[in-house]
Amino acid sequence: MNNTAVRRYAGLVGALALTALIIATQIYVGARLRGDRVSFAAALVMQLCHWESWALAGPLVWRLERRWPLVPPRRRQALRRHIATAPLVAVAVLSLNLAAYHALVRVPALSPWFARMDRSLLSTAVFYVIAYFHLELVLYAGIVAVAHAAHTTALLRARETDALRLEAELTGARLTALRMQLQPHFLFNTLHTIGSLVLQRQNDRAVQILAELGELLRGTLAHRDIDATTVRDEMASLQRYLRIEEVRFGDRLRTELDVDPGAAAALMPPFLLQPLVENAFRHGISRRTDESLLRIAAKVDRGSLRITIYNDGPPLADAFSVEAVGGYGLKNVMERLRARKPAGCLELRNEATGVCATLVLPLPDRDGTAPGQ
Repeated sequence: MNNTAVRRYAGLVGALALTALIIATQIYVGARLRGDRVSFAAALVMQLCHWESWALAGPLVWRLERRWPLVPPRRRQALRRHIATAPLVAVAVLSLNLAAYHALVRVPALSPWFARMDRSLLSTAVFYVIAYFHLELVLYAGIVAVAHAAHTTALLRARETDALRLEAELTGARLTALRMQLQPHFLFNTLHTIGSLVLQRQNDRAVQILAELGELLRGTLAHRDIDATTVRDEMASLQRYLRIEEVRFGDRLRTELDVDPGAAAALMPPFLLQPLVENAFRHGISRRTDESLLRIAAKVDRGSLRITIYNDGPPLADAFSVEAVGGYGLKNVMERLRARKPAGCLELRNEATGVCATLVLPLPDRDGTAPGQ
């Protein structure tokens, strides 16, 4: 047996010995109150023989419960087997006790303890059956019940562990699918821009965008299998995308990035900002004819990473709601935020001269465990 099994068995023996001591004390005190002269040592030895017998029978019954578990679909069959086996175990325990009793009462050195004890095999056998047989059945049932509870608890824990593992795998697969959906969406928009530039015979600008697109895709492929990236790396990837947009808008676009030093190393889901910036271009900046401003800022605020994306385009409609938005990019971001543990949140609101999207992501716990991405 390993060390754990040895400790458990020693604990069982100790618990049975304590039970024997308590019952022997009750027998001795009761006998003395009735005026009977009973040896406490004899009472203790006999109770030890009885209860320590279950140090042998108990593990056997425990294994029988594992062999015949009281779980569907064979619960009734297992119950019938236990009902048939319980009397056999009870008889075996009583036979062991009876043999120990008659061996002890015939030891000369112990004769002072057992001087008043019955030495008849038949009468002591009848006494043991009447006094203890029902108790052995109760002990058998109790061990089966405890073993069944332990077995059921272990199964529930195993199922909970499997459920958590499957949930984590499902969440990971879902997030991977969401990230993969962003790539063709962005690629389509960029290729459309390149096609427009070629039709306008702006070949140099088209070549410049192709070069930037190549760098962006290379970075995307390099980070496609990660679940989290730093704000610093996310901003570097976003700047490649902004350089493509700067080719499109030329002098009409002014960008500002403000990343707080304390937020640069914070972790966040990769490729989460690009859809929000795309949304700012599509619904805000692209609708202006004069110079436009895109401001992106990141800071740590009250245990969360807070990233804001501001553009000075037209305001949102009065009835606008993030939950009811029909845009593909925002829906993707919302799905990824909901899949986090704990979940992040996104808010879009009108400012005095534009629109601001605020992304709030809970930071990892103090023990370094990052939230699910």
